[in-house]
Amino acid sequence: MTQGQEFYSKVAEKFGGYSSGAQRTTSYPQGDPEEHFDALLREYGSPTARLLDVGCADGRNLLAVAEAFGRVDALDLSAQMLASAERHRAESGLDHVTFAMGDASATGFPDETFDVVTSRRGPLFPQEFHRVLRPGGMVVYLGIGERDVQPLKETFGRGQLYGEWLGEPVVSKERRRLEDAGFAVEDEQEFCYDEFFHTPEDLDRFLQMVPIFEDYDSAADSSSFERYAAQATRPEGIHLPRHWFVLSARLPTRM
Repeated sequence: MTQGQEFYSKVAEKFGGYSSGAQRTTSYPQGDPEEHFDALLREYGSPTARLLDVGCADGRNLLAVAEAFGRVDALDLSAQMLASAERHRAESGLDHVTFAMGDASATGFPDETFDVVTSRRGPLFPQEFHRVLRPGGMVVYLGIGERDVQPLKETFGRGQLYGEWLGEPVVSKERRRLEDAGFAVEDEQEFCYDEFFHTPEDLDRFLQMVPIFEDYDSAADSSSFERYAAQATRPEGIHLPRHWFVLSARLPTRM
């Protein structure tokens, strides 16, 4: 089991899925990236279209848009997350959705199987996505930007994409990877927004379930946590500045 698999499996075991219940208030001055991502999926969907979602976690976000497609396959590497996803699927009654253990870098599906491939804060493997997509097919990717929770990472001295705010923007790197694999990017948007956690306990629960720090430990990190909470507290709560982006890209059609 990789470090990432182990992290998400522990989250699923502790919280029953990919939601901690941490209370927060969110402000979207540039729009909600999740809503933009979902709107693109609904635009690309149809009763005959087939969707592949990689890194599906507990499946809740995917199930919310699955009705836009005629058939949906979803992959994850965490057995615990997949068990949670299957529970959500059964509750939804969406029989055209299948969750399975699978590696996004080598999905095992035949060539030209899908019309759309999505990754929501998950892995991006342009060459494999190209292989399984039909001509004219789409990739829709929701990624984490280099400035996401930057002050928190600076306080802790580590974290996901640590220090990358000093270099080339992540969205530019990912766009180039898609273009190098033969995709034409049709939509590129960055979203900076703000989250305010109502109590220190809410922020602590949140940090336990997200890979900002895969090694986060409430006790061992208490000094850094308290220092950040003190400097980031606002009337609305403890502030986390977020930075995400959405890319959608299309394969050329056959001549």
